[in-house]
Amino acid sequence: MKSRRIAMYPVLLFDMDGTLVDSAEGVYQSMRYAMEAEGVPPIKREQARYFLGETLESVLKRKFGMEGPVVQRIRERFLPHYQETGLFATTPVPGMVELTRSLHAKGYRLGIASCKPWIYCGPTLQHCGFSDCFEAIAGSWHNGVPEEKTAVIREALRLLDVPAGQAVMIGDRGVDISCAASLGIPGIGLSYCGYGEPGELEQAGAVAVAPTAEALGRIIEEQAWAHSDK
Repeated sequence: MKSRRIAMYPVLLFDMDGTLVDSAEGVYQSMRYAMEAEGVPPIKREQARYFLGETLESVLKRKFGMEGPVVQRIRERFLPHYQETGLFATTPVPGMVELTRSLHAKGYRLGIASCKPWIYCGPTLQHCGFSDCFEAIAGSWHNGVPEEKTAVIREALRLLDVPAGQAVMIGDRGVDISCAASLGIPGIGLSYCGYGEPGELEQAGAVAVAPTAEALGRIIEEQAWAHSDK
């Protein structure tokens, strides 16, 4: 008899902002530009984290009380500035490039499920040095509308052609964990960037919370069972 390790959850869905990459500085620069151009009080640097993990539209309404045409105008100013400037201020979360390459080499299937606009997901991964480890990229606005987290997780599963029961979600915000749970997908939290509130990931139902990429790798490897065959 010999024993080999088979992943209980062979599909790993990753959030982007705050999980794979730290994009707070670029979001701050571009959102400040867009709000100043519209003549509204610009965000403070520490408020950039609000936009990491949720759609721009939902954050402007929930945190700043904005809705209607002004939100559309801010978005129209933000996006080209971010594409030309803000995106390039993004940096990889330490250890995540190496971890995703290692997981891919071990046979895990990796996908992106992010509320970041879809058109920026691929360029951000490329800019930050992630290799072609991700089989599917699901982001917001891929269908021309600002999809919330549950919708992009469903889209990632569709692109990978796998059932929810084979996947685990990895993210840095409670919305990543709770929306995955609503689809029957367990969630692992990564707290390195600290964008969320204290205890947010645990309260959302994360099965585990990792402070670093190294710790995350150990947790993922524990999501396996020993299978014996002759």
